[in-house]
Amino acid sequence: MRTVSAAFEAALANVQVRLCELYEIELANGTIYRYTDHAKDITWDAAGNTYTALPLRRGPIRFNTDGRHDECELAIGIRDLAILNTVQTNILEAAQITHKRIRWDASYAADEEIVLGIWVPDVDFDRSNLSLKLKSLLDTLAIHVPAHQYQEPCNHFLFDDNCGLTRADYAYAGTATAGDATSLTDAGAGTVYTAEVVQIVYLTATTGTIWYVELSNANNFESGEVLSSGGDTVTLSEAPAEDTTFYPQGELSMTSGDNDGERRPILSCSGSVRTVLWPFPAAIEAGDTYAIYPGCDFTPQTCHARFNNLTPYDGYPFCPPWEETAM
Repeated sequence: MRTVSAAFEAALANVQVRLCELYEIELANGTIYRYTDHAKDITWDAAGNTYTALPLRRGPIRFNTDGRHDECELAIGIRDLAILNTVQTNILEAAQITHKRIRWDASYAADEEIVLGIWVPDVDFDRSNLSLKLKSLLDTLAIHVPAHQYQEPCNHFLFDDNCGLTRADYAYAGTATAGDATSLTDAGAGTVYTAEVVQIVYLTATTGTIWYVELSNANNFESGEVLSSGGDTVTLSEAPAEDTTFYPQGELSMTSGDNDGERRPILSCSGSVRTVLWPFPAAIEAGDTYAIYPGCDFTPQTCHARFNNLTPYDGYPFCPPWEETAM
């Protein structure tokens, strides 16, 4: 039996209980996103976290006493069909969802909230809804052991202990020149390019660092161009092309403005425009600062070309596909 605070009992007696639900989604890489079914954003928790209002609809929680795990269903209204493409990249794989009910007209206190469940999601979707079948955390006991599977994608997550890369080393700090709730434009950020390098000249016999580049063409790179920072030079064999895959599946974190502290997974990038998977609580304004981190598709090609980190790669790209044999 659950107990409630004296303030909650008094509000209940006066028919003044105002409730809403909060959902804290923690991805396997540690990134946390917070949402609420309230009409407006809610600030809650001891740390004063912001829960973004989204069109949510939750079904009844089914508590079972016959050995089956508790479960319920959560439907999230899809505002952008492009979200479906990102969901299919398994961004919610191994995620954990903490589900709370709170008395929202009160200031935060531990006795003003109830944890209804800690869930793991199964994902389904159609043209208008992202449906999450929430299962009890006990359902994780059914996960195959060992956790590392004989599969084509890498078993590690980008920047985790097994990957070995340091997240801060890949951060780009910028300032928005324009934006809205779902996208950010940074005219000074430039475009991420890729090209084949045919020659490198080092400062010494063993080391070299490109601290900045000098372009012969002020507007773009050219085939055969030499990028230099004094003693270090890199020669390109062909005209670089824009790499639109560098940041998608990565993260954009706001570091000032009305969205300070908010983080979102990146849906797409083109030139100086970065579009996120879920909207920010407020529109991004010119002058707002941010940090952006690259994504990974868990293939050996990306691990080598983007991060030069193929040694700890833990996938099996030459794993033969499963085939059904007719008998």
